[in-house]
Amino acid sequence: MDLARVFLRRPLRRTITRLMAGAILGVALLPAISSASSNVRVIRTLHVAQGPLAVTADGHHVWVATSGSGFGYGVTEIDARSGRIVRATSVGLGPLGIDSDGRYAWVTSIGGYVSGIDVHSGHITRSFYTGVPAVQVASDGTHLWVTHGVPSSGPRGITELDIATGQFVRNVRTGPSAYVITADKHHVWVANVGAGLVAGHSVTEIDERTGKVVRTIGVGLFPIAITSDGRRVYVATAQGLVTAINATNGHRLYTTEVAPDLSGIASDGAHVWVTDGAFGRVAELSAGNGRIVATVAVGAGPTGIAADGAHVWVANTGATGPGDTVTELGVRGGRLVYRYGGT
Repeated sequence: MDLARVFLRRPLRRTITRLMAGAILGVALLPAISSASSNVRVIRTLHVAQGPLAVTADGHHVWVATSGSGFGYGVTEIDARSGRIVRATSVGLGPLGIDSDGRYAWVTSIGGYVSGIDVHSGHITRSFYTGVPAVQVASDGTHLWVTHGVPSSGPRGITELDIATGQFVRNVRTGPSAYVITADKHHVWVANVGAGLVAGHSVTEIDERTGKVVRTIGVGLFPIAITSDGRRVYVATAQGLVTAINATNGHRLYTTEVAPDLSGIASDGAHVWVTDGAFGRVAELSAGNGRIVATVAVGAGPTGIAADGAHVWVANTGATGPGDTVTELGVRGGRLVYRYGGT
C-alpha cells in the first residue's frame, strides 16, 4: 500500500467529486476551456521517476517530488537551462510536497520529516522532524511553514521552523484541514480544505514576522492549490474555480470557472497557470482579470505546477494514460518546449 497517497490530491479529489456531483459540473465548464485550446509541439522526452506529483523551480533548477519510489529516489533535479536530468535524491518514504528558496529544495514526507536538499551538491544537509505527517511546505529562506493535512493527522494549523537553528518556532492555528501553503516574503497563505460541505473552505493569511493570523478569507468549496506572486494570491478549488485575492487587503478580485479537475496552480505575475487533470491540459489565465487566454495539452493526469518567470513546469502522473513526465512550457503563447519522461 502506498501510504503517501492518503494525503495527496488525487484521492482527495475523488472524495470531493462524489460529494459535489462533479460530472454535472464538468459538462457545465467544458466549453469554457475548450474554446481556447492551442496547438503544442513535443521537442524531446526524458525519463523521470514514477509518480511525479509536486514540482518547484527557482530559475536554475527544477525539482520534482515523486511518490512511486517509496524509499527510493524521491526527488529528481532537472537543469532549467538545458533540460537535462542532473540527479535523483532519496528522501525516504512518501515524499509529498516540495518548495525551493534558492538555497535548498525542501521536501515533506508522510513520515513527518522535512528534508533540505542543497541546490548545489544535491545532498540532504538539513532535516527536521515534525512528529506528524508533513504534507506541504513553504520557505522564505529563513523559516519553513509546514501543513499537516486532514485533522486526524496532526494539529489544526501549520508548524513554523527556524532554518538556521532547526528549532520549532510556533504552531499557528488556521482553518480546518490546512492543506496547501505558499509564502511571498511578507505573508504566509494557507488554503484550508475544510470539513464536509460546510466548515472551512477558506484561505488564512498569516504575518510572516509575527506569526499572527491577519484574516481568514472565504473561497469556494475545497481549495486544493494556492500560489502568490506578491501582489495577488490565486486559489484553485475542486469546484473548478480560480479565485484571485488582493495580497494587500484580502479582497477577492475575481473568480473564473476553468475546469472540473483542477489540482495545481502557479503564477509569474503576468499569467496564472492551472492544471486540468481531466483533460490533460494546463489553462493559462490573465493574472489581471482572470480571463482564460489559452489551454495547452501536456501529459496525462497533470498535478503539480511551477513557474520561474521564463518557463512553466508541469508534473504529469499518468492517471488517465501514459504519464510519469514533466512538461516544460514556454511562457509566450503557452508553447510546449519540452516534455520530460514517459513511457
